[in-house]
Amino acid sequence: MSNSTIRVSESLMAELQRAADVEQRSPEEVVEDAVERYLRLSRRKRLYAYGEGQAERARIEEEDVPAFVKEIRRDTSARSR
Repeated sequence: MSNSTIRVSESLMAELQRAADVEQRSPEEVVEDAVERYLRLSRRKRLYAYGEGQAERARIEEEDVPAFVKEIRRDTSARSR
């Protein structure tokens, strides 16, 4: 694990320490968990935005999705036989 320094306000550090104490974890563990969650959420938002852009370009509406899913499942099932 890399040893890095991140600067935060005193009030945020105090809140972080309280949260870590409540969870019986180190502040570093709480921060690592928070950063991992943030990065996962950020990737998911980018993926959703990409999908929305692709759907817009293909002129696919939300109500079209169930029929597409059904078609793909049917095709996939037929290929696996």
